[in-house]
Amino acid sequence: MAGFTNYGENQVINKVLRESGQLYVGLLASDPTEGGDYSSEIKAPSYERVPINFIAPNLGETYNEGDLTFNTAAENWGWISYIAIFDSKTNGNMITYAALDFRKEIRAADIYKIPSAYFIFSLD
Repeated sequence: MAGFTNYGENQVINKVLRESGQLYVGLLASDPTEGGDYSSEIKAPSYERVPINFIAPNLGETYNEGDLTFNTAAENWGWISYIAIFDSKTNGNMITYAALDFRKEIRAADIYKIPSAYFIFSLD
């Protein structure tokens, strides 16, 4: 097969990212690989995954509805290089992941925020 049509892409996005229950975003220090190894996810008392909701897809693309604001870091979280979507607030399964455009060091008192419409997911 050559690939999905725009309709097919939208159907996959709807089924996986919009209709499968609440999803969460997590921050990772290193590449989790396709195996979904999230052992490098931030481990700090003030860190927790944040819920994400996506808008209806168009032409195989969707993005976050609303800001994604992580807790204020009460301690240094270290460098983050990857971001992932999980099916659970803790543990669970990693559904998808991506490298950040820029690595970011999170120090005590920092707030990591992804503005609305900046977490873009697309199929082609």
